[in-house]
Amino acid sequence: MLAPKSDFIGLEDGRVHLATGGQPPLLKAHRSAFEAYAADKAAGAAGYQRHWDVGLQVKERLAALTGLPAGDHALIGSASEGIARVLSAVEWQAGDNVVVADKDYASGRHALLRLQSLGVEPRVVSARGWRIEVDDLQAACDARTRVLYVSQVTSLTGQRLDIAALSAGLANRDTVLIVDASHALGVVPVDGRLADFTVSSCYKYLCATQSGILAWNRARRPDFDPMAVGWASGSDAPDGRAYAPHGDARRAQAGNSNHLDVYLLKASLDYLMPYGVDAIARHVAGLGETLHRGLTERGLELITPAPSAERAGNIAFAHADNADIVQRAADAGIHLWDGSGRVRCSVHLFNTDDDIARLFAWIDAGGIKEAVRGRAIEK
Repeated sequence: MLAPKSDFIGLEDGRVHLATGGQPPLLKAHRSAFEAYAADKAAGAAGYQRHWDVGLQVKERLAALTGLPAGDHALIGSASEGIARVLSAVEWQAGDNVVVADKDYASGRHALLRLQSLGVEPRVVSARGWRIEVDDLQAACDARTRVLYVSQVTSLTGQRLDIAALSAGLANRDTVLIVDASHALGVVPVDGRLADFTVSSCYKYLCATQSGILAWNRARRPDFDPMAVGWASGSDAPDGRAYAPHGDARRAQAGNSNHLDVYLLKASLDYLMPYGVDAIARHVAGLGETLHRGLTERGLELITPAPSAERAGNIAFAHADNADIVQRAADAGIHLWDGSGRVRCSVHLFNTDDDIARLFAWIDAGGIKEAVRGRAIEK
């Protein structure tokens, strides 16, 4: 155990929580964060200013995680909102194209597919089985490729892609690289300097709530000027007839951040960062190896790569009855995640070897007994 379960709400009853890739439990420290927000909200103008001060503190902590300056982070509603902000800043022309993998998350795929109405060609790259190949993504790009979207760690399979190799392969092209770090930030290292833009949700491995982050690599892509703006995005000319965006990532924040979510995110970062991402990654890698090996030995069709460098916290196996499996596991006090023809097991800093052993014991007792032709079936 890296972090005590007693620090989290809802784990006191002995349940096994292997569902962080969906959403983890909140921290008990979030109760104090809520009280701090509530006190500031009752404190008039001074309290309102403290909301923004907390946002600045969060951005400073995010800078330590991404390697980008604090001011290059925007606190927004979701990772999807961040993708939309980036796409709104591109001056699209008929004949342009965008690239995304067919097994990547819908936040990016849907956003890029929507561009067809502007005469933009979405190039949806087929995975090789369940696996996304960086070389295939690069091969789909040409001189008219304006955007490539990719998840650092995929929601579907837990595959961890080599963002450094992808970034290097795009170095001589004017292609905007959007990296979705929703399943990476807080559990494995994320280098925001490798992408033009990094987006992330906050309610997964950051252990916070449903909000989002947009990190703008201003040094690499200085010409970011989103169309979707509001009062918080810039400043007025004296006559109110001209608008100038802020010089930092605040230009992507249309209005107030969701201040309560920001207080909760600060509490999460203050909890996670003393452990260190490297230590969390090592802990998760060890649990993931045990989980991957044990599920494979039980005849399940693992769709997550085995090497630790190619995975993070998610370990998944294919199964047609995924929803039923997840429901029965929950009835037994074990939280997993279903969808898209697979069961996903996720580990984080509060998980233990005993959690994995209890999952295996449940499977061995009849949860999922054996595999036939590579697919687990039930007896």
